[in-house]
Amino acid sequence: MPVSEIFMQVPEGEARLYTLTGFGITAKISDFGGVIRELLVPAKDGSLVNVAMGYADPMDYYNPDPMVVPPHFGALIGRVGNRIGKARFTLDGREVKVFANERGNSLHGGQGFHNRIWDVVSFDDTELHLRLVSPDGDAGYPGNLTVDVIYRLTADQALEMEMSAVTDAPTVVNLTNHNYFNLAGEADGSLLDQSLRIYGSKCQEVASDLIPTGKWLDVAGTPMDFRKGQTFKEAFARHPQGFDDNYLLDLPSDGIVRTAAEAYSAKTGIRLAVEGIAPCVQLYTSGGLDGTITGTGGKPYPQFSGFCLEMQACIDAPNHPEYPSIRLAPGETYRQVIRYRFSV
Repeated sequence: MPVSEIFMQVPEGEARLYTLTGFGITAKISDFGGVIRELLVPAKDGSLVNVAMGYADPMDYYNPDPMVVPPHFGALIGRVGNRIGKARFTLDGREVKVFANERGNSLHGGQGFHNRIWDVVSFDDTELHLRLVSPDGDAGYPGNLTVDVIYRLTADQALEMEMSAVTDAPTVVNLTNHNYFNLAGEADGSLLDQSLRIYGSKCQEVASDLIPTGKWLDVAGTPMDFRKGQTFKEAFARHPQGFDDNYLLDLPSDGIVRTAAEAYSAKTGIRLAVEGIAPCVQLYTSGGLDGTITGTGGKPYPQFSGFCLEMQACIDAPNHPEYPSIRLAPGETYRQVIRYRFSV
């Protein structure tokens, strides 16, 4: 029988936690922000390891001040993931100003979807369907937008997120999930035994505020080159500041799910393949963590203790007509598929 429990109480109401179990893995997901609270997968010794990082105290997921940018542990991100430069863009000839929450730019939707209670459309042992209606003018974005996200466990030992959205007026949409992984276990505190491969030969060049310049950088011969795989120990030795880079994937999608990146922990034997249909994947190695946040396992999260692989569009796409468009018009359906597939 499907299991749900009270997660926390926020001013908007009661948030709940839903447990999906099947095909050897367990995912605990909240209707608050669509947060992946826990993701338990088998290790090489047969034990189950929680590879998803998160707060010890559920109330820490709630962010009452939109000017404070949280880590977004495990959350759904929208309307537009990543950054919009100067929190403005032109849409169909008129300027749109959206909520600025980071150095005059808009990050992860400003007043984003991660900080809301979503409606539960349906729930069973292996599937959770969430819906959110974002009204016209929400965080400055035009159009009434209805977003559906279906989490499901699949027979190939994956957690899949099928995302869709429709609007009644032209708008922009770039949804993603912001899970932080540590394949040695969320409380391990280190990535040094883990390795990563990214199927992307170029990444977006960004200025000091992480807004793109419009140029693409060839990763060949640089620390950003993960095409053949490298350990995080090797990568951090070459690039001590860590990574926060958006890679253009080599293999076009055309709506077909393909592998964007793969990671592996020598300690647990857990392999992760991140799959999807988006043109890019953002690698973030949790440079903003500093040991002040206590994780679900009761231990603090130091810097570089987790990594994110966010399937998404190009950063600041509305301000760069040369990038693939994220414009959504009435009568169209936005679609995004993200899969976290595990093996040992």
